[in-house]
Amino acid sequence: MVNVSCVQMEPMLADYQHNLNKMVENIESIVSERPDTDLIVFPELITTGYLCTKEEFQANSYVLTEDPSVRKIQTLAKKYNVYIVYGLSERDPDLNDVLYNSSAIISRDGDLMGHYRKVHPFDTEKTWCRAGCDFPVFEADFGKFGVMICWDTAFPEVARSYALKGADLLVVCTNWEITESSSWDMNTARDWDLITRARAFDNTLHLVAANRIGNDRGLGFFGRSKIIDPVGNVIESLDEPVEGIIHANLDLTDTQKKRIEYYTFMKDRRPDTFDVLTKKY
Repeated sequence: MVNVSCVQMEPMLADYQHNLNKMVENIESIVSERPDTDLIVFPELITTGYLCTKEEFQANSYVLTEDPSVRKIQTLAKKYNVYIVYGLSERDPDLNDVLYNSSAIISRDGDLMGHYRKVHPFDTEKTWCRAGCDFPVFEADFGKFGVMICWDTAFPEVARSYALKGADLLVVCTNWEITESSSWDMNTARDWDLITRARAFDNTLHLVAANRIGNDRGLGFFGRSKIIDPVGNVIESLDEPVEGIIHANLDLTDTQKKRIEYYTFMKDRRPDTFDVLTKKY
């Protein structure tokens, strides 16, 4: 079993210290109310906000081992015996001007387990960050998990890659947006609800997803953070654009039970017929 919490919060654009202070408040609130919490998930780019300029991202990005937020979250993770995953802009340790849209993964011992770098940057992100290129699986004492960041969730191959690598849980840090632009013939909240449930169902895995709220320079975010079971049912969600926290106690062994009953996607798949999946569009 794993007790998970997703934080739905509004960061202040380019105000690193303000956002870190709010993260600390949320962590302390969670562990005070639920001291048996195993994993806390925050949204994408929670230390900076989403629509920073290139200059603002540069000013608020660090090599992970030197990042003040990482050091602070490591201290809290160890103090409260909890794993924490959160989104931030990461500076490349060798190429000083190169940034990534990343998630930092901190263990309950306070160790930096590693990072996930967003493989599929979206729209204006491509002007300030470089794409990641792999899908690392992180091993916790409650099981293995893979991390996706926002637009990654729209690609079935990402979640499937984690499933094939043995992940027991999918973790999503996101800044999924809402827009009223007439040039977007879509309902982004509908899309978000659909793809999160689909990625869980596709792979018979629990999925936990933290989205933000608020506005960055006219771009809005609707929340709808959620925790989903291995067949796509929503266990908990926060569907209003308000700050808050959702929790659930998940039995990760449910995946294997379901995979040998009716949901036999993994056993019945035919990878010998899937060569078209690696071809350029």
